Amino acid sequence: MSSAVYAALHILLSILIPTANILVIIILSNLLKKKHCKSYIFILNLAAADLLVGLMCILETLDDVFDEEFDKNLFFCLLRLCFTVTPCIGSMLTLLLISLDRYLAVRMPLYYLKIMNNKCIGISLAVLWLVSFLVGHMPLITPSLQHTNYTGVCGLFYAAKSDYLYILCFIIFLPALFTIVCLHTAVGRIAYVHHRRIQRSRAISGLPNNHPAHSSHFKAARTVLIVIICFTLSWGPYYITGIVQATCTSCKLVDLLKDILFVLGEANSLLNPLIYTFYCRDIRRYFYKHFVCRSRKVKPQILALVQFANIGTEAMPKETSGDSVHDVSLFSGSGDLIKE
Repeated sequence: MSSAVYAALHILLSILIPTANILVIIILSNLLKKKHCKSYIFILNLAAADLLVGLMCILETLDDVFDEEFDKNLFFCLLRLCFTVTPCIGSMLTLLLISLDRYLAVRMPLYYLKIMNNKCIGISLAVLWLVSFLVGHMPLITPSLQHTNYTGVCGLFYAAKSDYLYILCFIIFLPALFTIVCLHTAVGRIAYVHHRRIQRSRAISGLPNNHPAHSSHFKAARTVLIVIICFTLSWGPYYITGIVQATCTSCKLVDLLKDILFVLGEANSLLNPLIYTFYCRDIRRYFYKHFVCRSRKVKPQILALVQFANIGTEAMPKETSGDSVHDVSLFSGSGDLIKE
């Protein structure tokens, strides 16, 4: 990928990712004030992690503008990579927490509020960011993971050894992805069993089976499934290609990893807020109510409809008395009806 295209993509992502995630953070913050839903906290944390990825895109854009002056120093290159990898790990682990939250809500609905209390949520988020920070900054903390023959080209394979990629892939990415898939599969199975039971009970009671309440778990599971698929398609090629490059010394995939696949992974931070905006009903309603509808300022036009009675079919009489007007109706654009 040419440097101009790479810089253009970073400029585009540095604008879209922060804007979309800030919008989701504003919406979720207002929704949490009205309805304290535990799931919103994890989605809010996901938007915060993706926002940090967007801020790192801004720094990478500035680095491209200044002709990669910061990349000539190994410390600054590692610092830039660690700041980028840390929120990506946080986003990945947040998806794990969201899947676990959905599993507990479906598997143990009576004990869900006791398990997912504020203390438990706070501890889980603190552990999440602590693990993300430690794993993300391992090349800075552990000098043995740093390349000794740094050439001035900033990239994961240029600045850090392949052992660090093994840590990211086999300790973070693959275990988290496998756990997420297992939890999501269990959620789908349990939700399907509940759905069948509700259908049978409503059929025995003579009630219709189109009640929307029993489909809420399916809708929530569908949203999480779409997020997981997008995450796998975004970051999966990067890690798979990285493992191939680490095991194959004759392969020349470093530039592909540094440019195309890494930008594809960063684009996942733009997909997450778009998915939740369009598939989460509460977020979608709040967005249309407070951002879309307010931007449409329609001036109501008043249409006067005058109804005359006792008018001849061939021609109007030359003289009409005031009693010939039986009714005057005024319709406004807002649908109000005023009669005089």
